[in-house]
Amino acid sequence: MTRIATKIALSVLGAAGISFLSWTPARAVIFVEPIVTTKNQAVFEAKKPRILTGFLPGEVIEYGVPDVANNFVNATGYDINSLVFDLKTLSYSNPNSTPALDNETVQWGDVNGDGKIGNSANADLKDIFTNITIAGSTITFSGGVIPNGTLFYNPFASLPNLAPGAGIIPPIPADQEDKDGPIRVASYYTAVPESTNVLGVLVFGALGIALKLKRSLC
Repeated sequence: MTRIATKIALSVLGAAGISFLSWTPARAVIFVEPIVTTKNQAVFEAKKPRILTGFLPGEVIEYGVPDVANNFVNATGYDINSLVFDLKTLSYSNPNSTPALDNETVQWGDVNGDGKIGNSANADLKDIFTNITIAGSTITFSGGVIPNGTLFYNPFASLPNLAPGAGIIPPIPADQEDKDGPIRVASYYTAVPESTNVLGVLVFGALGIALKLKRSLC
């Protein structure tokens, strides 16, 4: 009986040993989380907000994140009713960082630990958009409005923290304007149709119809 129990034990240990030797740790993932809220008063008092201007609805701009978090002024001339972000960097490597990063996959994730992706965990910050959807590398914020001329807060956080100067990515010189991190995103917005534009379309449409009728009667 003892010999049988010993054989069983050795068999179990052998199987466990084979499993342990064949097991390889899963590749690490860098999580990125954007939030869109009302202005951050503490940041607002510390430095001037960035001006978001010169961009038309649907125009795609690409930049690096995590950025040096800041407020933005919506000076586009439009009321923004959705923001779309697309992760362009699918992996990132930095063998000289601590910890070293070796072709780590980058994806959207819950960085602030509130159980949601894209929502603020700070009670002082109010989320602007009620709908947040993720499809692969794209995250879309909708169900809200950022009126033209108002401030909003749009930081990107990552885990591990890849913000410049946070320990992994070296600080960027103060005189360098581009203070964004190594992960690239492409972004664009959609706008609320303005009543004046709609009225203009109706007026020109009515004029066109009138001209066509006049020509057909002549």
